[in-house]
Amino acid sequence: MPYYLDNAFLIDNPWITVVGCGGTGGFIAEGLCRLFQGRDATIVLVDHDRVEPHNLLRQNFYRDDVGKFKSQVLADRLARAYNRPVGYSAYPFREYDPHPHGHGYPGLPNYGDSLIIGCADNAAARRAMAECLPGDPRRWLIDAGNDTNWGQVLVGNVSNPVNLKEPPFTGETCHLAPAPTLQRPDLLTAVSTRPPDVDCAAALDLTDQDPTINQMMASLVLQVVRRMVAGTCPFMALYLDMDLGTVTPTYVTPEAVERLWEMTTTRKSGRS
Repeated sequence: MPYYLDNAFLIDNPWITVVGCGGTGGFIAEGLCRLFQGRDATIVLVDHDRVEPHNLLRQNFYRDDVGKFKSQVLADRLARAYNRPVGYSAYPFREYDPHPHGHGYPGLPNYGDSLIIGCADNAAARRAMAECLPGDPRRWLIDAGNDTNWGQVLVGNVSNPVNLKEPPFTGETCHLAPAPTLQRPDLLTAVSTRPPDVDCAAALDLTDQDPTINQMMASLVLQVVRRMVAGTCPFMALYLDMDLGTVTPTYVTPEAVERLWEMTTTRKSGRS
């Protein structure tokens, strides 16, 4: 029997927040505008970094964008290109942004219906996103992360099992699934290996990172979003390996979800 992620919150004017507008997030932002053409959807971009010259190699920016906030320049360009409002925030992600920009949108509505797409490369941002998951079927988080030639897309909406107040499944629909930070706790403890005072994009430009990795990751995220909207997304995780040319899924099944809850409980017990 196939199981699918709940999509009720995406049916009527969904609120979608993209956190991190660099390598992967910039391509996702444009893909969302294409995906939701002719449909009501609130799209908000969050990133407090500015475009630098080395970003032009792998990110969705142009020479005239250098020096501007990534979230702002993307929001303005996409709003013009797709004739739709696109909000932005040039502040670090938080549950509610008291300094909204671009059509007056905050970074995220207080515990309302929403889909958060995290493309951040640091533990602090991932922790902030995980902390705003109330364990409610109306709010889901997609986390995309990558290295030189591999990456993962993780999907969930419960960051703490104690928030489980109802059965995770009703029939073939999964209402509650472990958040990305429960699926991969190392996301909150990873230590950056890049040199001090060198940002992620600059560090990667010094390596042999595949120049298409971010577009590949964006395509996987957009496929998850498309299938969530259609009510046909069976994935809790997708792992990309560009060396092998493979995408390996973890399906959202009662067995897989229960296994992760048990692993989480074991880890917490081990720390107590």
